[in-house]
Amino acid sequence: MKSVIKQIDEINKEKLKAVYAIIGTESVLIEEVTNALTKTIKNKQKDEMNILHFDLNETSIDDVIFEAESFPFFGGQKLIFVHSSHIFTGKKISSNIIHTPTLLESYLNNPSDFSILVFIAPYDKLDKRKKVTKALLKLSEVIDVTPATEKETVDYLRMYLKERDFKISKESFERLLQLTDRNLSKAKNELDKLMVYHVEDKLITIESINKLVSKSLEQNIFELNEKVLKKNVKESIELYQDLLHQKEDPIKILALMIGQFRLLLQVKILRKKGYQQADIASILKIHPYRVKLALQMEKLFKQEALSQAHHYLITADYEIKSGKVNPEMQIELFIWKFSSMNE
Repeated sequence: MKSVIKQIDEINKEKLKAVYAIIGTESVLIEEVTNALTKTIKNKQKDEMNILHFDLNETSIDDVIFEAESFPFFGGQKLIFVHSSHIFTGKKISSNIIHTPTLLESYLNNPSDFSILVFIAPYDKLDKRKKVTKALLKLSEVIDVTPATEKETVDYLRMYLKERDFKISKESFERLLQLTDRNLSKAKNELDKLMVYHVEDKLITIESINKLVSKSLEQNIFELNEKVLKKNVKESIELYQDLLHQKEDPIKILALMIGQFRLLLQVKILRKKGYQQADIASILKIHPYRVKLALQMEKLFKQEALSQAHHYLITADYEIKSGKVNPEMQIELFIWKFSSMNE
């Protein structure tokens, strides 16, 4: 992320490149880069007609290159954003639009000095076997906006708060991270909402976080599983009923419950084998924070109990999909069944 911040700083100082490739899925960083480019061009010239947006799902790369090579009507510099840049990936797109990648390859080798071409590729990876992708990566200013690490997320959010003179306690900050899955884009969006709410006192509290920041379905399921594991039947059923009132699909709820119980089992088995948190996260290919939560939870229960619960859920899933039972009732039956198990 330090590299991205440095690149944004260069853009703000009007040290611009002819071609940019914004690659990755961190939407907050994509927005920061595009905003910086837009603001810089607006500061340099009054005419906003020179700021253009194209989508490769709707426009061919041929038309984009034609625009980039055409002189601006009123002079100045063009800023051309190219969205959905799937031509650099292996994605199969169903479309009548025909692209000629060789035109872009030629342009990249000799770009116009009056146009800034910005390719936005919000994908996990590009197809580096393609000639056009190789040319883009070699001849453009690549801005890597892959998802931020937990430390990068924390550093960014603290800086964001400091720059706007907002304060937040350690406990409140941790709660915000927890409710947003430590995801930078989610956390920043929720933080913007909280800043509007606290515009007068500029002190973000845990009460307002709990009030304004919505829990994801996954977080609600984690809380439901925690209550189930602690055999708190009343609160488990109340939370489950709340989810149904929110029109959540019981089959989806069941699938998430199965996934989380499976994770608890996997983490318990790997911990018994001597693996540490970072190793487990690497083996299971999941965020270390999810492993941290699972490690805290699995220690409270025997492997046999977790295995039995997982088995009950798998059986319930099969019976629901076979049309043998009512989906809504089956999860409640599981809660009661698990609560009566001997550990």
